Amino acid sequence: MRLDFKQLVALAAVLRTGSFETAAAELCLTSSALSQRIRQLESRVGAVLIVRSKPCVATPEGHRVHRYAQEIALQEHEMLSGLDIAADRSLVPVSIALNPDSMVTWFLSALDGVPGYLYTLKIDNSESGAGMLKKGSVVAAVTFEEKGIQGCDFYPLGTVRYLPVARQDFYDRWFADGLTAKAFSQAPALTFNQYDRLQIRLVELITGQNITPPTHFMADARALGEAAAAGLGWVMLPHMLAAPLLADGSVINMSDAHFIDSDLNWQVSRASREVLAPLTCSIRKTAEQWLLKKAE
Repeated sequence: MRLDFKQLVALAAVLRTGSFETAAAELCLTSSALSQRIRQLESRVGAVLIVRSKPCVATPEGHRVHRYAQEIALQEHEMLSGLDIAADRSLVPVSIALNPDSMVTWFLSALDGVPGYLYTLKIDNSESGAGMLKKGSVVAAVTFEEKGIQGCDFYPLGTVRYLPVARQDFYDRWFADGLTAKAFSQAPALTFNQYDRLQIRLVELITGQNITPPTHFMADARALGEAAAAGLGWVMLPHMLAAPLLADGSVINMSDAHFIDSDLNWQVSRASREVLAPLTCSIRKTAEQWLLKKAE
């Protein structure tokens, strides 16, 4: 079964923008013409591909077709780039999943100097990023997965060391008797979202008890460090964000002996391997400058 390329482009545009109207304007189509292309594609594959919501999202079948659409677009871009004739130089959409800490520290630097792409960066905890790669909603991801995902190339990037930090007066108030189970059960922590269990893991590492500390939730990786510096709570910060705050005395390291190391990896669909090779090279080089070497 052959799928129409224009219909695949229409699907990718709707899922990237989340709107039929915005996608139609981007493709210089009327909304009805775009809708017709989507309906024809759905009829061709025999499944509903898009949930018509706000924003529009892919069904499980839609994720698979969307990944195929991205891979076809990347391969076309690679072919045109290699021709010595005037060719369409439009940017190729590339969807990438990554964790919030990478986004606010090193990842954007890796995109510098890698032209030709229009990025959709899906920011979530890296476990979710691996899930997005598995179901095909992205073609590449920064993950915490220890093993490669089927159908993807796997590149170890390095280690992020998460350090427990707090402002000095906050530490003195709540941890006067040390890092005890009682103190952790009372002292406010700072947490990215409900999937962030770094603080809970640190408490269990130190006390041996399963304690969920009271916590502020704020889904902003950089703001977590700023909140710790403002005395709102204690938090596990990646070493890249903790270093400047420790250096200027905004926070202290609550325990030099206790930290959590997480290994980051770059995984990319093999079907997109060649056209994304420059990006993969830049990501690996940039990560080497920012991340720690993985402990043997």
